[in-house]
Amino acid sequence: MKLLHTADWHLGKVIFSRSLLEEQEQFLYETFLPAVDREDPDLILISGDVFDRPIAPVEAIRLFDDLLYALCAERRRKVAIISGNHDSADRLTVGAEILKKQGLYIASRIKAEPEPVRLCDEFGPIELWMLPYFDPAQVREVYKDETIRGFQEAYERVLAAVRERQTPGARQVLMAHCFVTGSKKSESESPLSIGGSGEVDGALFSGFDYVALGHLHGPQPAGKNARYAGSPLKYSFDEAHHKKSLTVVELGEKTVAVRQLPITPKRDMRMVEGTLEELLRAAKTDERREDFLYATLLDEAPVFEPMARLREGYPNLLGLECVWLRGGSDQSSGRDALRKSLRAKRVDDRAVFEAFLRQVCDREPDEELTRLFCELAGEEERL
Repeated sequence: MKLLHTADWHLGKVIFSRSLLEEQEQFLYETFLPAVDREDPDLILISGDVFDRPIAPVEAIRLFDDLLYALCAERRRKVAIISGNHDSADRLTVGAEILKKQGLYIASRIKAEPEPVRLCDEFGPIELWMLPYFDPAQVREVYKDETIRGFQEAYERVLAAVRERQTPGARQVLMAHCFVTGSKKSESESPLSIGGSGEVDGALFSGFDYVALGHLHGPQPAGKNARYAGSPLKYSFDEAHHKKSLTVVELGEKTVAVRQLPITPKRDMRMVEGTLEELLRAAKTDERREDFLYATLLDEAPVFEPMARLREGYPNLLGLECVWLRGGSDQSSGRDALRKSLRAKRVDDRAVFEAFLRQVCDREPDEELTRLFCELAGEEERL
């Protein structure tokens, strides 16, 4: 049986006030659906965080609805979805019981007596167990056990209930949305708890043939039999080095083969550095100038409106920092913080004024004008 594993779509995601719906739609229709057609999977696994927030934008809901129609109605694919910590469990499962008849399985609540999705191929039965995101409080309520503390104990209890109901001899597949100890996380992921209490030991998943994980955005193994598919797009700049992909899993009679399908985004996310002039020159020949960028300016003097000027070359620049401004006091804010930072870099008011004249007014500062500015700046500082 062939499985196509994906997760953490975060439909409706916004970074630096920029909606990624256009890029997400491009991924779904130009990468994901063609991969489904090409690979011909028996089952598609979406391991949580379909949406970026519980009350998702209408446009994101429509995009997801259209995709499900394309998968289940047009292509007659079986799809299994669990809710993640970003999803609204109740909203995601509207009509779930009816949709099972169309081959769409959605799980958003754990049950005291879990039941698998039962499948079969030429080698025999396969049981799919769908564990949506849950916290220890939900487990205490479902199992009427107030002694359960932390995610580790919660998962131990839930998986014990799963194992009690497994069919001997059937191959076992598990879907879960959690943080496995030792895995690599990213800035764009919401923490499940404070400290390490939200982590679970990968050894808990022993006995399953494959565990399709969601939550962490970097594609990576989590033990011998578990894997994070990762997010299909980059959602923070610390993910710039990630190689995003879809995961294909082929279950044999006693073997599990895993491979990755690379994803090429409409716009990549990357970081660049250099002086303003260096970056503007590079933009002229940069074939990827439409990418989402974060720039580090290495200029040693003030630069007027660097964001606006850089966007002339890189229209999707999302953020930047100026090296010459580093070193200010974290306890200050506004104009005072800027002034302290400038002084720490040995850049005084006169240097800023002269740079302004050159960059904005296109003129060299003369002695009289500079003297007048210094007098006014001195009066303002005394006020």
